[in-house]
This record gives sequence, structure tokens and C-alpha cells, in this order.
Amino acid sequence: MSELKRVIIPIICAATIGVFAWLAIERETAAPLRLGENAAERYIEIVADGPILHYRETLSWDKNQFLQIMEDQNDFLPAQIEKFNERYDVVADNFGVEFNEENNATVFKCDVHGKEYAKNKYDLLWFLNVHGLDLIYDFTESERELSWRGTIDNVDTTVVLSFPFPIAHCHGHVWPK
Repeated sequence: MSELKRVIIPIICAATIGVFAWLAIERETAAPLRLGENAAERYIEIVADGPILHYRETLSWDKNQFLQIMEDQNDFLPAQIEKFNERYDVVADNFGVEFNEENNATVFKCDVHGKEYAKNKYDLLWFLNVHGLDLIYDFTESERELSWRGTIDNVDTTVVLSFPFPIAHCHGHVWPK
């Protein structure tokens, strides 16, 4: 038995030292860029058009991030659709993406349905609540638009809500004046 201990203990020690040495030199790789994260700037426009709200999100990137997105552009639209569906509880379709190489920007767009609760009366709480926004306290009003500038997910963001008529509104709904 002591002969067995003399052989096994050095083997166990050598294996343990080897594992610790491997762990010590193993480099942790940086998490890959999840497509749609770490943008330099975001511009969201929601345009009312009858029963449809056209959603358009332009993300500006630094050159290296945009090059990575271009390398993986086939994965970009599915990643953006997944992110949109996780974030907003809405029925949406007509998803698309454009790549603007000149400006290092991506444009994600879709159509949101079911948020016109009466003719030309829109419920925007699906968007506002997710971001902690309120039309009365946070947005600037013009005749046919509401706009906001601030930070969402650590990204400088502008939001513009456009309507084809002069508007009135409360905290989360818009209707004709």
C-alpha cells in the first residue's frame, strides 16, 4: 500500500499543478459584440400611419464595430428582431435592416400593429414604459411631433414621434387636436 501511495501521490500532485498552471495562463477572451450593442448614437423614429406605427431605429457605430457588423451582417437582422421582441410587447412585422457604409450606421425598421385604439388615437405606453419615459414630463411638443433626447442603455438617444395631424396627448397616448 505504501508503494502505491508513493506512485499515486506524485501523479495526483503533478496533475493538480498542471491544471492550475493551465488555468493561470488560460486567457479569458472578451465577450463577442452582441450585434446591436455599444452603438455610439441612436435615433428612433416612430411614425403614425393609420393603424400602423412605422418604427425605425438608426444606430451609429465606430468604424471597428461597424466593420464587425458588416462581417456578420447576415446575423444582424435576426439579432435585432430578437432584441426588439424581447424589449417590446407588440405585434410587429415587415422587419428589415439597411447598412449605411458611408456613415457607419445601421437602420432597423418594422411595422407595429394594434396600438391605434380608436381612429387616429395611439397608445405609446408599449414604448414609453420600457424606457421610463412620459410624454408630458419628458418630451418636447411641436404641432405634429413629440421629441426627446437622453440616454437609453448608455447610448445617446433621440426619439421622435411623428403624426399626420396636429396633436394632443396625455402621459402615454396621442390623438388629434
